[in-house]
Amino acid sequence: MVTQNYSISFFGLDPQYYTNAIIGDIWNTAAVKVYQETGISIIGEVHERYLVNPDVGELNGSIIFMIESKRVPDETVSDVDYWNAYTIVVEEARGMLGNPSMSITVETVNLTYFEKI
Repeated sequence: MVTQNYSISFFGLDPQYYTNAIIGDIWNTAAVKVYQETGISIIGEVHERYLVNPDVGELNGSIIFMIESKRVPDETVSDVDYWNAYTIVVEEARGMLGNPSMSITVETVNLTYFEKI
């Protein structure tokens, strides 16, 4: 099924304080609030990445927290409604993180899901 993959990257967060679990809890808090208000579920997968700067030529200790979300095409939610709910979750989570720098990437992907047998 063709659907959209949304990736948000938060930059400049203190890796001594923030972990995947903390970022996940913050995302979940925002997503639950949006779900209660809209009925749209915004699931996220949290990943930790290292920023490599070609000018420096080595790892500089900068960590990026990335959250990936895929719109499930079987749901009755339109692309526009999902995007609107997604941006609310992003704004809420970003606010709880102290409004760090961020980027959003949206890609069209082919998703195949296999049920447990």
